[in-house]
Formats: sequence, C-alpha cells, structure tokens
Amino acid sequence: MRARHSKRFPNELRESVARRYLATDATLKELAEEIGSSHWSVGDWVRQYQARGTVGKHKKTQPTQTDKRSPEEKLRLLLQFKTLEDSARGDFVRREGVHDGDLERWEAEALGGLRGGDSSDVQARRIRELERDSDKKDKRLKEATALLALQKKVHALWGDEDDDTNKNNGAS
Repeated sequence: MRARHSKRFPNELRESVARRYLATDATLKELAEEIGSSHWSVGDWVRQYQARGTVGKHKKTQPTQTDKRSPEEKLRLLLQFKTLEDSARGDFVRREGVHDGDLERWEAEALGGLRGGDSSDVQARRIRELERDSDKKDKRLKEATALLALQKKVHALWGDEDDDTNKNNGAS
C-alpha cells in the first residue's frame, strides 16, 4: 500500500489564493495547478475564507468593537492609516484601537464596493457551478431513462430469459 503524501501549505498562501479566487476570474483548477494543489483543497480554502475571513485553524471570534464602527468611520481610519509613514502606523493602530487585519478587511470591503461587490461575483460563480452540475445530472438522468426504455423493449421482444441458448443444448 502506498502512503499518501499531502502537501502542507502555509495559511498565508491559502488565504492569498482564496482572496485571488474571489477577486479575479481565475478558476479553482487554474489556481490549484499554479500552486501544485487540488482544486478541492482550493475550494475548501475559499469556503473557509468566506466563512471566517481567514483560512486555517483560527476560530471565528465574536464581533469586536472595530466591527461595530460605521462605514464612514472605517473609511476615514483606513485613509488616515494609508497616509501615515510606516514608523507612525503602529502608534495609530494602538491609539485608534484597530488591528492591521481590520484595516486589511476594510480595504477589501471598500474595493469590493467600488467593483460592485464581490458577493455578486461569488453568487454568479456559484450559480454557474450549480447550473453545470444540474446540466450533468440532467444528462445522466436522460441516459438512465433511455437505458430503462431500451431494457423494457428488449424484455418485450425476447422475454425474461437471461441466456439465448437452448436448454436442451447437449441432450440430443
């Protein structure tokens, strides 16, 4: 028996791939081939990222005070943060009570809003996947129906005998 060797990908890479999938028209298969993974794994990463905003072993926490801020406040803080030099950014996030992850998420939300929203892209992609699955199942159902109809015709023509040889084959 051959041992299964699975690659371990860092959470940062997984999250990056999930973000890229949601932000571009790249398919799961294309991204998986690019990094040497299966499209099933990439799909799992995307679902985890959508559910939690992160990929990996992190558990979803309760909404923080930063999540309760108004969209205007989030945008104001994001713009202020972007104008600061690297040395002043640490003091800014401590003073305002935000985390780097909050700012990254707010930026992604703002860009998604300018693009017309990632959620509509995700929904459209999901609809296409479901339509493909539905088409495949319809084809399989038509094949099964045709096979059953053919089987009924064969039974009507030949009867219920399973073999086509005479039962008195060797007795003459």
